[in-house]
Amino acid sequence: MKVKLDLIGKALIGRVGKLVFYLVPKSNVLMARRYTKPRKNKTHKNLGQKSSNISRLYHSVSSGYHDDLVYYATQLNVKTVGEPCVYNSYNVFTKMMYSLKRLHPEIDLKTITIQYIIDNSLPITTIEQAVENEILPIVSNYEVLVHEI
Repeated sequence: MKVKLDLIGKALIGRVGKLVFYLVPKSNVLMARRYTKPRKNKTHKNLGQKSSNISRLYHSVSSGYHDDLVYYATQLNVKTVGEPCVYNSYNVFTKMMYSLKRLHPEIDLKTITIQYIIDNSLPITTIEQAVENEILPIVSNYEVLVHEI
C-alpha cells in the first residue's frame, strides 16, 4: 500500500493502531504496512543480555567516572555540531563498550564486570585512557578525565 502526502507525510512515521508508516529514503514515498509482532530469536536474546549488562555496569560506575562521561559527551556534542546524533553519557558508555569488544574480542559484553575491567587493566579504566587508546574519539580537554571506573 503506497500513501503519498506532501506536507504531513513525515509526521506520520511510526505506528498508529495496527499500521506502521515509514518513509522510503531515496524516493520520499510514505509506505504503510500491517504491524506484525517480531518473532523472538537468539539474536534478540543475545542483544538483550548485552544491553542489560551494559546498563547495569553503567549504573555501577563511580560518580567521578560518571561525571567524566557527562563532560566527554558534552565535548563530543560540541565537536559534532550539525550532525544528526546527540550524545549523552549512556550512549557514549555503550559506544565505548562495543569499541572495547572490537579491540579485545575475548571480552563477553553479557558478563563483563567492573572488577574484570580493573583486574585486566583494560584501556577504559579512565576516559582519558579510552581516548588515548582510540576507543573513543578525541575531544578537547580529554586529559582532565582521569577518574577511575
